[in-house]
Amino acid sequence: MQGDFMTFLRNTVLGVILLAGSTGGATALSFKDIAGKWCGECTNYTFNRDTLVVVFHSGSPTKRFTVTSYEYLDDIVKMHWVNKGKELFTEFSEFSDDGTMAQQKNDVGPRRLFHRC
Repeated sequence: MQGDFMTFLRNTVLGVILLAGSTGGATALSFKDIAGKWCGECTNYTFNRDTLVVVFHSGSPTKRFTVTSYEYLDDIVKMHWVNKGKELFTEFSEFSDDGTMAQQKNDVGPRRLFHRC
């Protein structure tokens, strides 16, 4: 009887370990996932808690936008920001282990790819 219980206990523990590992190691996104400098084809972004700095490759003047908040929605970072007094948002997702992400298309701009730089 004790052997049956030990076998049951061992199998239960192994099952829990396998189940935990089957989530793909996905963890919730946080500010650390987007913080810092990202380089893109047309612009470079630097994300701070309260500011987004945009440097244009074309030589246009650097812009600084006020960031009012970030939301972390599964695999999306939704940044709320202000441009000329208007409150807007932009979503970033497709974060990968190789240091890339994508700005998602919306009314404010197109889909853009970025990598850590």
